[in-house]
Amino acid sequence: MQKKKPNDMFWLTLGIFNALGLSYPLSLCLEAEGDLERLVGISVLVGAGLLLAIVDTVSLAVAYSD
Repeated sequence: MQKKKPNDMFWLTLGIFNALGLSYPLSLCLEAEGDLERLVGISVLVGAGLLLAIVDTVSLAVAYSD
């Protein structure tokens, strides 16, 4: 029985999804002018990173499942 292995298209799609998912929070953080805006931008960036980590974990579990 062969194990299922994700192909290159899976990794490309996952990488593009992650880059697009972090591009807006990163631009929000970099364009902040005040301290409060910077705090909100960093909070959104951390939240988006945690959300993407959960989504990546689930997608890897589904991709490697038999």
